[in-house]
Amino acid sequence: MKKWLLLLMTPLVLGACDKDNTSRTEIWTIAPEKGVAGITMGFGYIPAYIVQKGANASWEIVPGPIEGFSFEEGWQTTLRVRIDRIANPPADGSSERYTMEEQLARTETTSPVDPLTFSPELEIRVASRRADAQIAAYWIQDLRYDTPQWQAFPSEIEGFDFKPGHEYRLRIQPVAVYDEAKSDWIDNDSWSVKYRLRELLSDEVKESEGLPE
Repeated sequence: MKKWLLLLMTPLVLGACDKDNTSRTEIWTIAPEKGVAGITMGFGYIPAYIVQKGANASWEIVPGPIEGFSFEEGWQTTLRVRIDRIANPPADGSSERYTMEEQLARTETTSPVDPLTFSPELEIRVASRRADAQIAAYWIQDLRYDTPQWQAFPSEIEGFDFKPGHEYRLRIQPVAVYDEAKSDWIDNDSWSVKYRLRELLSDEVKESEGLPE
């Protein structure tokens, strides 16, 4: 009896495994501007596609890349995309691989959705002295956490006037920015993420404590 049960269950188990590993295809429309996606490990953001998966779907962020697809700023593109599961994805990577099977349409247009819709506003504390200029601009604490630690922040914050000896609390926003001078580069290299000051929450004259040496 146990032998027969095992034989009956084997196709079901194999079928479930096959289902997990099969590819699927979807029709994606890629907006002509980029948004940002958060890095899974640590603090930071990267440029990302803004995608509509189906004619009536909501727009969402897809970090990519899409193999075989070259993004061009100002052009909205509709693709047939093959999606493959990655069996053992890295801890900070996607569990899916995207490949363009066919380009269905391409139109020069403005973005139908504001990229800032997908950019969060973040509260940080900025230390009273800068970090090593060769590796970072500031020491910051990410105030999303209950016990934030000082960490190096690699980018200048647009609109922020830093003064040594002052500790700040800021609300900032990451934004994907296109560099026309790099238009002939691979699309992810012609885009970068800038951080903009949204609000100065506090400015206190003090020496920050516990900074890394």
